[in-house]
Amino acid sequence: MLKKLIENKAKNALAVRAEQALVEQLPVDQKTLRVIGWLVRPTNLKKVGIGAIGCAMAVSMIKNANQMRSYRAAMGKELKKQLEPVSEKLNELEAQNEELKRQNQELLKKLEQKA
Repeated sequence: MLKKLIENKAKNALAVRAEQALVEQLPVDQKTLRVIGWLVRPTNLKKVGIGAIGCAMAVSMIKNANQMRSYRAAMGKELKKQLEPVSEKLNELEAQNEELKRQNQELLKKLEQKA
């Protein structure tokens, strides 16, 4: 038991020395190395992977929503453009209808006056 404890302390000391040597060689500070060390642990790597997948799905959904909005806007403009002649014709028919109603009222008044 004591032998394992001494071996673990020796391994930890070697790991610390190796980390310090690596920090001296790399242009990365120790805080960044600790974060990287935390990320590459198997249990944390799973969490990071799940988070990355979740982020990718969220970005994909936002991208699709934006594409749908732009598609709807483009289709709306196209439909308005195509419906302009129909709308103008409808306005003309409504104006004719109003004119015919007015003429009908005049004829009814004339008939009432004659009767």
